[in-house]
Amino acid sequence: MKILIDKNIPYVEHFFADHIDHIEYFSDEDFEIESIKEDSIVVLRSTYKTHGKKIPKSVKFLCSASTGEDHIDKQELNKMKIPYAFSTGANAIAVREYIFSTTALMLQEKKLIKTDSALIIGCGNIGEGVYKTLKHFGFNVSSYDPYKWSTNNNEEVKGYSLISLHVPFTTSLESEHPTEKLFSSSKFKMCEDETIIINTSRGGVVSEEDFLGLDTDKHHIQLISDVFENEPNVNKDFLEKNLYGTPHIAGHSQYARYQMTKMASEHIDNFLETNSTQKKNILENKIINFNKKVFDEDIKEFGFPVSLMLDTYNPKLDHFKSTDFKKIRDNYNNRIGYSQIIVKGCENHADRIYLEVLGFTVQDSEK
Repeated sequence: MKILIDKNIPYVEHFFADHIDHIEYFSDEDFEIESIKEDSIVVLRSTYKTHGKKIPKSVKFLCSASTGEDHIDKQELNKMKIPYAFSTGANAIAVREYIFSTTALMLQEKKLIKTDSALIIGCGNIGEGVYKTLKHFGFNVSSYDPYKWSTNNNEEVKGYSLISLHVPFTTSLESEHPTEKLFSSSKFKMCEDETIIINTSRGGVVSEEDFLGLDTDKHHIQLISDVFENEPNVNKDFLEKNLYGTPHIAGHSQYARYQMTKMASEHIDNFLETNSTQKKNILENKIINFNKKVFDEDIKEFGFPVSLMLDTYNPKLDHFKSTDFKKIRDNYNNRIGYSQIIVKGCENHADRIYLEVLGFTVQDSEK
């Protein structure tokens, strides 16, 4: 059986070494799933949407090396009895790290102070992890689940300086509590002046049209977007009105992408009822020496070790031009995650706990 794989999925040769003779690569730009004649397994990214496409019965298994699911027409696949799978949860750590680094950046640039109130919307794997970590560091943080929140209830956003969105994209046809345009004109207007909203969930959760229509003299809302409506065709005006934007890469650390492909290969092994050989971890690690003075100064001023966090990953460096969205996202494989940083020389127990809660690896100096 053929295994058709998007050429921009990394680590394929590593994880699919036992199936390499059956693999054919494709580009999501010109891939025509309708034209598959031979029995095949198809491995996609979230950039390829199956809605409206006539999927042939020759597709025996569809696997997405992504955590999002709204690009796959599950209803149609269920009707055709074609099994499918996702790399669910594989990028949660990377998205949390993105939020932490973004928060560190806002603190460093004095757009936030550590006593400001934060709201996490969405209490799933990512949102709950962000909430617990901010709470551990003493931030004034609350959380809310939109599945219990009517989209007409605008009072919930009052009083917060930072709002981070972690919800799936659902419409009124799919859910009793849809997230489509969860943030539209009425909610923007209820936010405090200078509120920073971070959207790493899905394009369409924030209404780009309503954000562009805001009177900035009356409602100065700052938006940081990693996701956009109509990707990869990003609205240039919307992007430029953002404080900064990144090309849908919040979940794309090396570790996360490694895990996504690993999970995809495991799904295929399960489908084929095969046992692939155990793979050695090939991810790179970076060793740094702990700077106690800088760490203490950062914790005192910001509540976060912002220097270490931003030295590891600074999302501002991934700000992009709208025309470069697809090119950057397709080739984005070099970001090192917190878990790949090995910190040596941190002897204080409380400091070690702080670092480990964020996801850094701490080793004794003599190791």
